[in-house]
Amino acid sequence: MNEPFADLPATGAPPDAPVPGFAVTKIQPPQARASLIARANLEHRLGAALASRRLTLVCAPAGFGKTAALTRQLGQLSADTTLAWIGADVDDDLHRFLRCLFAALEPYDLPWRVAPDALVSAAVNSRDARREVAAAVLNTFAGSEQSRGLVIIDDAHRIADPAVFEFLDLMLDRLPAHWGLVVSSRFDPPLALARLRALDELAEFRQAELRFARDEVVALLAASDARADAGQLLRRTAGWAAGLRLAVNAVRHGHANLAEARRVDRHVFDYLAAEVLDGMDEELREFLLGCSVLPELTASRCAAVTGNERAAHLLDEIERLGLFVSVIDAPEPTLMLNDLFRDCLAEQLQRTRPDCLPALLRRAADTEPDAIRRLSFLLRAGDWADAEALLVDVAEALLADGAVEPVLRLVDQFPRERIESSPTIAFIRGQAAWAQWDWRAMAASMTRARHGFAAVGDASRTRRARVFELIALCGDGDIDESNSGLAALDLEQAEPETRALARALTAWNAISAGDFRAVAPRYADALDILERIDGLHVWYQCFQRPLYVWFPGMREPIARFVDGVRRRTGDSPSQMQAIAWVMEAWLALWRGDIDTARVRVAHARDASRWLGEPNRIRMFVNCLLATLHAIAGERDAALDAVDRLIGYFEHAPVSGTGTQPTSMLAHYLYFGARLADTLGDGESLRSFASRVPPRARIKNIELLDAPLATLDARLATLERRWPDACATWSRALDDEAAIDVAGLAQEARLRLAFALLALERPADAAATLTPLLDRGLDDDDLGGVLLAGGAVLDVLAARDWGDALPAGGVSRLRRWARLSARCRRAGNTPVAAGTDRLSARELQVLERIAAGDSNKLIARALDLSPHTVKRHVANILDKLSVGSRREAAAWHAEHAAAPATGAARPSP
Repeated sequence: MNEPFADLPATGAPPDAPVPGFAVTKIQPPQARASLIARANLEHRLGAALASRRLTLVCAPAGFGKTAALTRQLGQLSADTTLAWIGADVDDDLHRFLRCLFAALEPYDLPWRVAPDALVSAAVNSRDARREVAAAVLNTFAGSEQSRGLVIIDDAHRIADPAVFEFLDLMLDRLPAHWGLVVSSRFDPPLALARLRALDELAEFRQAELRFARDEVVALLAASDARADAGQLLRRTAGWAAGLRLAVNAVRHGHANLAEARRVDRHVFDYLAAEVLDGMDEELREFLLGCSVLPELTASRCAAVTGNERAAHLLDEIERLGLFVSVIDAPEPTLMLNDLFRDCLAEQLQRTRPDCLPALLRRAADTEPDAIRRLSFLLRAGDWADAEALLVDVAEALLADGAVEPVLRLVDQFPRERIESSPTIAFIRGQAAWAQWDWRAMAASMTRARHGFAAVGDASRTRRARVFELIALCGDGDIDESNSGLAALDLEQAEPETRALARALTAWNAISAGDFRAVAPRYADALDILERIDGLHVWYQCFQRPLYVWFPGMREPIARFVDGVRRRTGDSPSQMQAIAWVMEAWLALWRGDIDTARVRVAHARDASRWLGEPNRIRMFVNCLLATLHAIAGERDAALDAVDRLIGYFEHAPVSGTGTQPTSMLAHYLYFGARLADTLGDGESLRSFASRVPPRARIKNIELLDAPLATLDARLATLERRWPDACATWSRALDDEAAIDVAGLAQEARLRLAFALLALERPADAAATLTPLLDRGLDDDDLGGVLLAGGAVLDVLAARDWGDALPAGGVSRLRRWARLSARCRRAGNTPVAAGTDRLSARELQVLERIAAGDSNKLIARALDLSPHTVKRHVANILDKLSVGSRREAAAWHAEHAAAPATGAARPSP
């Protein structure tokens, strides 16, 4: 026989398989036990509630058979019922809850319009975001074609995060009629129960409804082949399911103490369960005690935790004895202990073998595929070092998903003294602060992390913390300190990820300092390192300034960036993929290829919609759209995009530094004024210029100082104060490098020449244009020329320059004017690509939908990933303006003989 809790290694490597977001058993309902007796009255009422009520609440203390009642009912649901079962854990927050919900719904091919993963990321950010996510889920539910949909949350009392119930209330408020929510809990959940009662949309099953009646006790005794007085048993247990179960087992196995118990309640249950344990075979008892730390029991995990190689046999024995377990339908036979029985076992384990508990918990962690549960095991075991190491990986994944609050909640599970002393935790808190743009909190945390790592001789992490600390200084406007810190940092021995971030930081510092011509070579240095790193996470971290395209010399680095992202993302939609589409659109726009720019930005918008339009991507897309529409002469569309950009920063919350984001607000107000000038819209130009914050309130003023000074020149031109316009444009060009951003230096020369011609100074105008024309601008770098606007270019191209300009220069001016006119003509044609017609690939997917194929079958047939199929389905529903797969199939049947215009266009 194996010794109890054999001397196995207390710790070990986690499983080699990729760590899922949660244990899959959380979304698998327990099997209804064959030994359960029929309870006709309860089952009739419960079945009717599940079929019709918006909320069904099964609420009673432990042991009243809540889960058993629900699982028995599941077998009676119609075959086309959509069922999402979630077994709640104490570690469940909103982020984890939604991951479970969407995974449980995955098999049903619901018509998602936004990627479920993106909804998970967005929901944790704010109450407003939760409302938007709830609306997206409700729209998806409304478009589902099943006759009934149910979301069942078992053991909801374990959930401590109020955001989960806030989200559920939002769902309940407008849940479609063919969907219902079912909540099983030991006490009332914090939901709007009174309102639902008043609407007759709440069905409640409490102790009175769940208690066994006399005829049911008789049936239970008969089914169990136990001889006892049913009336006496009912009086002693008061119909309590757990007490009845224990009593019947005791009668069958001859336990005399039960007969002497006048009433079987929770305290008597603990006493009698302990007596049952004492009467067991020693091997089985020790095995059960050791396994009590596990949330689910499988032979492999139980053997690893207890060291007993006969685990499979013992689990069969536990199930045969009916020892308060449920069976879960999983690839490996899985049992789940009843909470009451588990609590009893845990109390005995803590009382009789407290020294064994840490080792058992560490072994449980070693075999746990759910990273959050594994972290909980390590924390309970007091294994702080391994818990911190795991937290690093978990936090990185969560932060990449935009989930800051869940990371901070995990940190708070550590003891306070550990939080204050651990450099690893300080580093994680610093990364969380970065995700919130809280530069001062980030700097403080990274400083603590750096000192802590240095104290233990960890040079690698000391350097990395220092780079993040310097990034925070840059973000907070302390460019000199950031630069001096970088200069003093020895990066020769640093890891590639650290060196890439440091090189990217040199480019960010150059931008903030207004040293625009240094940006391209510095970012190229970062790319030299990034291109040797396979993962995308560091690429994302190194791309914190999305308007790189505006700086001189950035065309080649941007092309390298796009290629690197494409190689690492494939066809999987992601924020980086959307950014790559926008960057390609910028490059096309900057060479005057407005048609290609429209196609690329349409792809970016499709990707952005599927990702839930995260703020960063939304701003990036709107910035491009505003510029594209302005160059195309589309005033309303351009100003609408600018207003969306400005509105975000005018209403942005106060940051961690205690100030409004006035630098970004000033940037986009200036940007709006510039585009208004391109459009010849004097009223909007004045409006934007008047709202620019005072210079003293703008951080990193070096970045904006020279461009902002050109506003006076634009206003003077608008008011035909030509001498003033000439003087201010000339001053701007005195330091041309300071305005060599987004083609402003090109535009300044063209506008100065235009003002000089208004003063009949053609020779001075020609002298102003000559450096620009002699430079032989590459046809791929004409953004600043196009932003000068058609009116300016037309005047310069139509001028008879005589001998003042060489023929080649005049020819170039005329070519630019023709290009501007072509862009404006393109602006008068409808936008088609990616918005109001289907691509060839989308038509293929639509044909499969019409044939009744599931997403899985479509993915297999077209050699696509399931994520890509879901994205195509969302695009199809959007473009056809339909709400469900059935409606899309009907559209296909109607239009199959006449494909949509442009359907032959190859998919990206």
